[in-house]
Amino acid sequence: MSSAHYSAQQRRALNQVWNAAGAYGFQPLFLSLDPGGRPDLYLNTIVGCVRKWYGEAEPERLFQSWAGDRRQALLDDLAWLALESAAFARELPGRPLLAELRRAHAETFFDQEQSLSRQEWMAKNQLSYTMQAARWRAVLGGRPPVMTPYEKRLSAALDMAGLDGAALFPAIPEVFSRFRLFNGKARAPSALRLRLTGRLAGMMTRLMPTEIVHTDVVDLGRAAGAGEGGTPAAAPRRAVLRLKEAGDADRQYIESCFGPPLLSARELGLAEQALCTGIHLGCRLWYTAGLPNPERANNPEARRMAEQALLQAERNRAAFSADAALYQNAISRLTERIQNCLQVHSRTETETARRGWLDPSRVWRAAVLGDERVFLREEPSNRPGFAVDLLLDASASRLHCQEAVAAQGYILAESLERCGVPVRVSGFCSLRGYTVLRVLKGFTDKSRGVFRYFASGWNRDGLALRAAGTLLEGPPDRRRILLVLTDASPSDSRRIPPGGEYPLGHDYDGAPAAADAAREVRALVRRGLRVGAVFMGPAANVPAAEKIYGRSLARIRSMDQLAGAAGTLIQNEIRELEG
Repeated sequence: MSSAHYSAQQRRALNQVWNAAGAYGFQPLFLSLDPGGRPDLYLNTIVGCVRKWYGEAEPERLFQSWAGDRRQALLDDLAWLALESAAFARELPGRPLLAELRRAHAETFFDQEQSLSRQEWMAKNQLSYTMQAARWRAVLGGRPPVMTPYEKRLSAALDMAGLDGAALFPAIPEVFSRFRLFNGKARAPSALRLRLTGRLAGMMTRLMPTEIVHTDVVDLGRAAGAGEGGTPAAAPRRAVLRLKEAGDADRQYIESCFGPPLLSARELGLAEQALCTGIHLGCRLWYTAGLPNPERANNPEARRMAEQALLQAERNRAAFSADAALYQNAISRLTERIQNCLQVHSRTETETARRGWLDPSRVWRAAVLGDERVFLREEPSNRPGFAVDLLLDASASRLHCQEAVAAQGYILAESLERCGVPVRVSGFCSLRGYTVLRVLKGFTDKSRGVFRYFASGWNRDGLALRAAGTLLEGPPDRRRILLVLTDASPSDSRRIPPGGEYPLGHDYDGAPAAADAAREVRALVRRGLRVGAVFMGPAANVPAAEKIYGRSLARIRSMDQLAGAAGTLIQNEIRELEG
């Protein structure tokens, strides 16, 4: 068989499979490439070992049984976890080095968490990611991720080490059936989708109202068919263009995923008329404090997302409870830091009194009303003169650290509350043209609402900041500090419409999106808000972060530094406000 239609990297992967199988010239059903397109030595070795120990017919029959199913990518992922455990156990006695390769692969899996782009995180199915994280943490001897009882049982069932071929291939469909993943009959996707690539895809985005939808990523990408040429059918990242669904269906989808709006239809329409202008023309807003509701979902996709959101809240609470002592200690330390800063920069308030200096405007009250409080005096005030809005990036780039974001947001909110500082915590993301502001904790709510945080979709930072300045109104007698958790990489599926600087339109991404976010930050500052940001993202995004937020920026390298960095920014803002 000729391999000329493979790229150089794919030919390397092909050789890795052949070497492990001890046979050459066949076309493997799968190849494994990382998000950068480089071959994964361990997984390609496993593909070859599956061929070596179980032949060609049974694996091909297994994967063909759900070909075309709407969950095909997820089922492929989970099936390969089962095959990996079985093939590893069979091959290890004769290839001891395989254990070291397996451990190196597990380490790489977690190292990539900090380098994947938003689009790559969006492409990850949450269940698939959780199952893989559980497997590779076990390989490294670490604690498993926080999982629901369903996920724990599924993870255990996918460990099929010790099964021979006669038992292995019937066991995988049985597990899928038992866990309600696949009942033996492929179910085609319900929505009409056009799969386009290259120039045609670019042209269609200009001619039609479209949305880019990222499908599930298969760690082990399917190889191209013999003689087909081009790129393998399942590249590390795939996109499809979907015809825009009816507005009512989109609205129901957003409501089922994020909860009902806080504003009436008329109020929301007026807000969109005022805010969705310029490069955000045609976008929509959704301002909510609600809970996802699977019962209101208008299709299976929306129902699954709403269910996953509720499960994520359980994971967030469970993760916090597992390290409650550590987190409570962090709250105590941060509370003390903020209180000390408030005391140093405490304000004085003028109040009426029976002694002090005479207030000429009140003298008449003594003669007419017998009110002796016609004097003024200054009293120290422990009441902070500001409120804090914490705005959390809730786009898919945070899928890998949702529990950490929720825990750190809770630490910050609880610490500020203990200091008497009103604090509100909101998440923002964008889906189907809607920029969503979801209030997790209002100024008078308990901090535990922060655990409702979950990540999904894109983020149109400019519109989110514009909406935050208008829809997230603060207490009337307090100045506002707006703190944003960001990776300084605004990106949305809804393009910038033609006009102005972009006569042909432009993707909402890169420099145009960063410039838009920077303009909105300056507009908020002119309105009297103090705006700062905690940045966690790749080094390449640092210039964009500095452009958007200027010197009011703190960089962190892991999510457990969020509360401390935000505390430092708040201290700096207190000095500016009260100094």
